[in-house]
Amino acid sequence: MSEKRKISARKIMQAMVTILVTGACITAMLSAARKQDAQHIKDFSINIKNEQYGFIDKAEVKQRLLNNKDIDVQKISLGRLNIGKMEEIVATNPWVADAQVFVDNRKVVHVNLTQRVPVARLFDQAGNSYYLDNTLAAMPLSDRYIHYTTVVTNVPVLKEDSTGDALKAQIVKLVRHIERDSFWSAQVSQIILNDDKAFEIVPVLGNHKILIGDTSNLDEKFENLYAFYKKVMVRIGWDKYEVLDVRYKGQVVASPALPWKPPTDKAMSNMNWVKSIIGNDTNKVIAPLPKPVAIQPQANATTAAKPVSTTSTTPTPPKPQVSQPAKPTTPAAPKKPEPKATIKKEDKKPEPKKPDNKEKQKEKTQNKEEQKPKYLYQ
Repeated sequence: MSEKRKISARKIMQAMVTILVTGACITAMLSAARKQDAQHIKDFSINIKNEQYGFIDKAEVKQRLLNNKDIDVQKISLGRLNIGKMEEIVATNPWVADAQVFVDNRKVVHVNLTQRVPVARLFDQAGNSYYLDNTLAAMPLSDRYIHYTTVVTNVPVLKEDSTGDALKAQIVKLVRHIERDSFWSAQVSQIILNDDKAFEIVPVLGNHKILIGDTSNLDEKFENLYAFYKKVMVRIGWDKYEVLDVRYKGQVVASPALPWKPPTDKAMSNMNWVKSIIGNDTNKVIAPLPKPVAIQPQANATTAAKPVSTTSTTPTPPKPQVSQPAKPTTPAAPKKPEPKATIKKEDKKPEPKKPDNKEKQKEKTQNKEEQKPKYLYQ
C-alpha cells in the first residue's frame, strides 16, 4: 500500500496569502488607474521646432486636436485621450513632417511638431502651383505664409510613379546645388524645364539664357560658367550674347558670335595710321578752313604795290604728337604790302607790274599750306 501524503497546513497558508496579496495589488492598480483616468488634464503644451516658416501655428494645432472633436481642455479626462489618434490627426496636416503627443506626470499634454521645408516652387503645364520638399513630396500653398524659394516653370504634370520621382529628384538636386553657392543663389531668377526634360536657367543680371541640360557634372558646368562670366562677360558686357550653353564638357558655347573684321592693310604706314584715326574720329573739333585773300593792285596809287613774295618749301605731312591736344588757331591774315617811295614823274604814270607765273604758284602753295588744319592725336 502506498503511503498517503500529508498536506502541510503551512503550504496552504502561503498559497492563500499569495493569492490575496496579488489580488489586492491588482485591485489597487486598477483603482489607481481609474482614479488617474478620471482626472482632468491641466494644460496643453504645443511646440513647433521650425516655427519660423509659418505654415501652421499653435492655435491651428489646438483647434484641430480639441475643438473639432468637441473636447474641452478643462473638462476632458485623461481616460478619454487617445494619444495615437491625436498623432494621426496632427500628422495629416500637409505642412507637418512629424508629430509626437504624450502626457507627463503633471497632467500636461505635450505636442511636438516639425514643419516640412519647401525646396522649390513648381508651376506645371496644367496651371497648378505647389511646393516640393526634400522628401520629394508635394506641399500645397498656404494662405497665411509665402515661402520664397527657387521657381521651376513648365513642369509636366507629375504622377506618383518612378518617372515622376526621378524628375523630382533632378529638380531637387539642381536647386540644392544653386542654393549652396551664394553667387548663383543671387544670380538665378528661375529654372525652366524644357519639353525634352533639359534644364534652362534665367539669370538676374543679363538678357541671356543658360542651357544646363541634365543634372550630371553640375560642379564642372557652373565652374566653367563662372570663369566665362569673370573673363569674358565682365569685359565685353552682359548684353552681347543671347545663349550660353554649358552642356558640353570643358567648354562654354556662346551664341550668336560677335562680328569681327580683320584689318585689310597690315603694313600700314604711320601716315595712313594717323589718317585712319582722323577719319574715324567724328567728335574731334576741326578748325574752319581760312578763306583765300587775293591782293589787288590799287588803280589810283601813284606807286605800284609789289606782291609780297614768301619763301615756300615743299609741304611735309604733319607728324603725330604725343602731347595734349592744342586748341585750333585761326590763320593770321596776310599783311598788306607797304608802298615804296619813288620819284614822281609828271609825264608818265607807272603801270602796276603783273605777278609772274612763279610768284602765282608760290602764292597758291602758301594758301594751300595755310588752309590745311593741324591735327593732334593723343
